[in-house]
Amino acid sequence: MLMSVDGKISTGNTDERDFDKDLSGIKGTKEGLQQYYELERHTDINSFNTGRVMAKIGVNNRKDPTTKLPCSFIIVDNKPHLTERGVSYLTKWTKKLYLVTTNKKHPAFKLKNLDNLEIFTILKR
Repeated sequence: MLMSVDGKISTGNTDERDFDKDLSGIKGTKEGLQQYYELERHTDINSFNTGRVMAKIGVNNRKDPTTKLPCSFIIVDNKPHLTERGVSYLTKWTKKLYLVTTNKKHPAFKLKNLDNLEIFTILKR
């Protein structure tokens, strides 16, 4: 099993590989995945990831979430990979969204009056 710097657990080093899809098809691991997700849900108060991973799992195209997660997300997104809709979805889905970016034109800056969105702009030198 591989883990990248952004904390994403992966079964390979390309976007086509996906931990959840790959391991759920392997006998012996698929039986324990729900237990892993339950443990993760009850122990992690913050989740660190990238906009690229969030875009890959489809947050830019999702409708409003049916439940709110009890944890906060810290998302690094410079390109940006997240759209306005994706950032809006994440604020509705998570307790608090901390967005870290070097991109002064990130779509998140267009969103106003979201008290659970905090944007950290890191200036390039």
